[in-house]
Amino acid sequence: MSARGDLSTKQQRAGFLATPIAKLLRKYAWRYRWSYLAGGAFLWLTNLLAVSIPGEIGKAVDALRVSQPLGGYVGAIALMGLALIGVRTLSRILIFNPGRHVEYHLRRDLFSRLLKLQPSFYAEHQRGDIVSRAANDISWVRTMVGYGGLQIINVTFAVILTGWKMLALSPRLTLVVLLPVLAGMAVVQWGIRKLFHLSLRNQEQLGEISEHVLGSIQGMATIQGFVAEDAFTQRFEERNQSWLRTGMKLALVRAIALPILVLAGGIAMFALLAVGGPLVLEGRLTVGDLAAFTALLTVFLPPLRSLGWMLSVLQRGRAALDRIFELMDAPIERPEGDEGLVLERGKGPSIEFRDLSFAYPDQPEQMVLENVSARIDPGAVIGLFGRTGSGKSTLLRLVARHYNPPPGSVLVDDHDVTCLDLDAWRERLAMVPQRPFLFSESVAANVGLDDPPSPERIDRALSMAAFNTDLEVLPHGLQTVVGERGIMLSGGQRQRVALARGLYRQGDLLILDDVLSAVDHETEAELVATIADLARQPQKLTVFIASHRLSALQYADLILVLERGRIVDQGSHRELISRKGVYRDTWDAQRRRDAVGGAGEVAS
Repeated sequence: MSARGDLSTKQQRAGFLATPIAKLLRKYAWRYRWSYLAGGAFLWLTNLLAVSIPGEIGKAVDALRVSQPLGGYVGAIALMGLALIGVRTLSRILIFNPGRHVEYHLRRDLFSRLLKLQPSFYAEHQRGDIVSRAANDISWVRTMVGYGGLQIINVTFAVILTGWKMLALSPRLTLVVLLPVLAGMAVVQWGIRKLFHLSLRNQEQLGEISEHVLGSIQGMATIQGFVAEDAFTQRFEERNQSWLRTGMKLALVRAIALPILVLAGGIAMFALLAVGGPLVLEGRLTVGDLAAFTALLTVFLPPLRSLGWMLSVLQRGRAALDRIFELMDAPIERPEGDEGLVLERGKGPSIEFRDLSFAYPDQPEQMVLENVSARIDPGAVIGLFGRTGSGKSTLLRLVARHYNPPPGSVLVDDHDVTCLDLDAWRERLAMVPQRPFLFSESVAANVGLDDPPSPERIDRALSMAAFNTDLEVLPHGLQTVVGERGIMLSGGQRQRVALARGLYRQGDLLILDDVLSAVDHETEAELVATIADLARQPQKLTVFIASHRLSALQYADLILVLERGRIVDQGSHRELISRKGVYRDTWDAQRRRDAVGGAGEVAS
C-alpha cells in the first residue's frame, strides 16, 4: 500500500513537472528567482508597514481621547508612509521587470521553434492562429508572470499579516468579517473554472479572426477582382460574432462572480460596525482598537477586490500558456536525432529512389507516389515531367526533406536521407519552388537572405538568372523593395529572383520546381543552357528540373516521366520523343501550339 502511495506521489509530481506552468517556472522564471525573492521581501515590508500604520492610528485615537501629545504617533505614521512608498516601488520593479524578460525569452524561443518545425506542421495549423499565439498569448503570459505574480504574493502577505493583526485585536471580530469574505471566495472559485474555458475559446476565436484577416489581405487582389468583398465580409462577421459572444460570456461571468468580493467586503465592514460598536460600548474594546480594526479592514479589502481581476488574468494567462507550449512542444520531425550523418560537400550527390511510396500525413489513404525507383548519377541534370498531380513536386520535397520519406526509400550517396543531419543536408541544396515567396525587402536581400549578403555573389547570381536587364528598369536597382510577396514584380521576374536566390546558394544540389513557367521562350532557353553548363563544370552539381514545358528539359541527361505517382517512362529527350508515350504526345502538342502562336504573331 505504501509502495503504491509512493508511486502515485511520483506520478503526480512528474505530471506537474510536465505542465506548462511548471515548464514556465523552471525554464524562464527560475533564472530571476533572486529578483522575485527580493521583490517578495519588499512586498513583505510593504504589507508589514501597511498593517502597522493602523495600530499607530489606533494609539493616536486613544491618546487623543486622554489628551496626550500626538507628535510621536504622527511622525511614526509619516515615516511609515514614506517607507511604504519606497518599498512598494522597489517591489514592483523587482517583480514586474522579470515579466518583461520572460516575455522576451519566450517570444524568442517560440520564433526559433517555429523556424525548426517542418512544412507538415504548417499544413495542419492556421497561420493566423500561430500569429495570435506569438503575439496576444505571450502578452497575456507576461501579464500573468508580472502583475499576476506580484498580486499573488501581495494578497498572500496581506491576508497573513492583516489576519494576524486582526486576531491580535479581536478574534471574534476577525471571524465576523471573514465569514462573508470566505462565502464570496466560494462564488469566485466557480467563476474561475468558467473563466478558464471561456478564455481558451476566446483566444482560439481570436486566432481564427487573425487567420481570416491575414488570408484576406494576402488574397486582396483576387477578392476585389471577383467582387467577393461581401462574401468575405460575411465570413469575417460570423467569426467576429462568435468571438463577441464568447467575450460577452466572459464579461458576464466577471460581472457576476468577481464583484462578489467587493460586496463581501461591504458586508464585512457593516458586520464590523454592527458587532464592534456594542463591544466598544461594553468596554471590551477601546475606540482606538475599533479604529485600528477598521483601518486594518480597509487595508485587507483592496487586495481582495483586486483578487477577482487578478484571478481572471491568471486564467487567461494559463490558457495562453497552454496554447504557447502546444507550439513549443510540437515535435520536430528529425528521425536522425542529434547525431545525423554529415556528408562531404563540394560535389553533386548521387540520388537513388528505391520503391518509394508516399502519402501526406493528413491524407494517409491517398498515395501520391507509388513504387518509384530510379538511380541518379552525381552531377547529372534530371528532368521531371508529368501532368498536374503526377507527384513531381512531392518527389522533390522528399529529396529536400520538407517531408520525411519512408526509411530506406531515398538514398543520398548510398546513405538513407533520413539518417543525414537535416541542417547539414539543406546547406548542400537549394530548392526553388513553383510559387516562390519573396519578402517585402530589397531585391538584394531577397537573393542573399544572408546578413549581410555578398554583393559580388548577388550580381553573379542575378546575371546567371538573366535578371540584369530587369535591374536597369527598377527604380532603385538592387535596393528596390519588391513589396509583399514580390507584388511589384511580374511573375517571370519573381521566378528569376527566386532562381537567383537558388544560384546564390552555390550548393551541391539544385532543385527547380517548374520555375520557368512564367518566362518567355528566349529567356527560358538561356536559363536552361546556363543551368546545364553549371552541372558540367569541374565541381559539378546535381540538378533536378521539373517542368510542364518540355523545351526546358531538352538538355537533361535523364528525364523521368511520372503519371499518377508512378514512373511510366524514362530516358533522354531524344529517346522519349522517338517512341510513343505521353512525353512524345505532349511534345507534339506543344510544338503545334508554338507554331500557331508564332504564325499569329507574324500575321499580327
